[in-house]
Amino acid sequence: MTPLEATWERRWLCAPREDGAMLAIPPLAEMPSVVAKNREQIATWDVQVLGRPLADLRHLARKEVLMAAGRFVGQASSLPTVQMQAGSLAHVPLIVSGHQPELFHSGVWVKNVVLDRLGKETGGIGLHLIVDNDTVSSTRIAVPVGSREAPQFEFIPFDADAGSVPWEEAFLRDATLFRTFADRVSAALACWPLQPILSEIWPAAIERLPTVEHAVRVCPPGLSELLTIVRREAERRLGLNNLELPISHLCETESFAWFACRLLSDPQQTFAIYNDVVAEYRQVNRVRNCQHPVPDLSSRVGDVDGDWFESPFWIWRSGDSRRGRLFVRATSSELQLANGATVIASLPRPAAESSESTVAQVRALSSRGWKLRPRALTNTLFARVFLADAFLHGIGGAKYDEMTDRLIARFFGVTPPNYLMVTATHRLPLGGWSVTPSDVATLKHCLWDFDHTPERHLSVEFIRSLLSLGEVVRKPDEDRATSDIQSGNPLDVGSPSAGSTPIAELLAEKQRLIAEQHAKDSLDRHEPRRGSRGENNQRRQRLRVISQHLAQLGRVARAHLAIQRQAAEAQLAANSVLLSREFSFCLFSLERVKLMAKALTGRT
Repeated sequence: MTPLEATWERRWLCAPREDGAMLAIPPLAEMPSVVAKNREQIATWDVQVLGRPLADLRHLARKEVLMAAGRFVGQASSLPTVQMQAGSLAHVPLIVSGHQPELFHSGVWVKNVVLDRLGKETGGIGLHLIVDNDTVSSTRIAVPVGSREAPQFEFIPFDADAGSVPWEEAFLRDATLFRTFADRVSAALACWPLQPILSEIWPAAIERLPTVEHAVRVCPPGLSELLTIVRREAERRLGLNNLELPISHLCETESFAWFACRLLSDPQQTFAIYNDVVAEYRQVNRVRNCQHPVPDLSSRVGDVDGDWFESPFWIWRSGDSRRGRLFVRATSSELQLANGATVIASLPRPAAESSESTVAQVRALSSRGWKLRPRALTNTLFARVFLADAFLHGIGGAKYDEMTDRLIARFFGVTPPNYLMVTATHRLPLGGWSVTPSDVATLKHCLWDFDHTPERHLSVEFIRSLLSLGEVVRKPDEDRATSDIQSGNPLDVGSPSAGSTPIAELLAEKQRLIAEQHAKDSLDRHEPRRGSRGENNQRRQRLRVISQHLAQLGRVARAHLAIQRQAAEAQLAANSVLLSREFSFCLFSLERVKLMAKALTGRT
């Protein structure tokens, strides 16, 4: 560790359970002050990157990225206004967030709402980075189908399966699936009282599709672009005005090339720092899987051609369906880059007097068809050091950035700026059941205890208490058992409080036998009154018979208890669908979405 790093701590971050609840660290009201403190701290950074002041590279990165983002969203005309208000781009607060171009759930989407709010409250800009260098995880979304009693997930595709291709290489494969997606989702949701916003925003993407007669001659649109259009159409209706930029565009900038050259310049140091930080994270958080939270970088030390070290970047050719790992070998004068076993480029080793040449050749890789892209940690490493005044994460990113803090300190020698975290839980109005795992556990324990000590449960009071364990779906064959219980007659033999019932007689005999056994056991084993082993065995057998008779007498109560447990387990399973927070934001109604945004921004 360096003096610039905070002590490692094991933190637990969990999404809120309550519908409509939000988790924000720090609280939303304190986030603008965090941005201001970060800006003050960043202004004190007095370090150089390959002979060039980091402050200059930050100014370059902000200028390049904001102009590219303005062009990407078609809002370039708004940037001069921002410049006039702030004086220069260097003094504009910039809050950055990002996510893959998916139809993600509203807990993720809330970041974009908060991003817009912070941009307005700080007089700055909110920038959403579209992480299109990640691979496509799915071309389907989960939709609830069935009934409240037996709901299920149905996965409805908006395109044919793309495989593990990077988002920037994923193009629309099945225009028919895409055009009919909103209609198929609406049909699946017909059994629920839902009016998804999807039907209102999906046409914006369909308009970008080529007509049937031109489809053969026109390159199909990218999936990332189409899904971004859908999301931005929803955000337009909420009044959100964040800038957007795909990571693939960001990687074409000169500032990103400087960042990449810094990490490539000493491949052994980068390899060691990266793996050390990941190992420390695993140790603190007790993670045993060597693939989590990210895989270690590998090396091929002692090869006949020298030592190769994996770097935290992806490399692939334009049009490839899979990403490749980038390996680097340093000589006294060169950096050799390899995609697996094939050397793809040789760069002059950067130094204070020759870094510009190395940067230029890194940028030239794209003109030769190669795509150099950051990995998960290096995505935010670049954004936090070269670009943002504050980075806004969800829960997963916030955990990852415990590692990024250490990478910032060890690679660049500066104190890491604070990052922000927000997530929320919003559920579709599907009518979840009021049953909890503890209810099921209680019922399971009651059944076990009933089988072992039934006499403790042969009371009207206990049976009535079963009715308060949660809402239960009653079936027709339960009516008689339920009426027996509610009438105060849970047993076929009458009230257990009666003095001359079989239950009372059996309970009295059982207590007498237990008392006799305890009295015998307390005597010295040589005492004649202790009795023979045969007598003790007879007593125990009689106790076992009495317990069996009591269990038979309580069959109605136990049957109802079993029904309660079965119903509670079914309702708990149903809640995994009904109360899921993972449904895409596009399944919510426009009114519900507006209420979400209003709760976060205070605006209608």
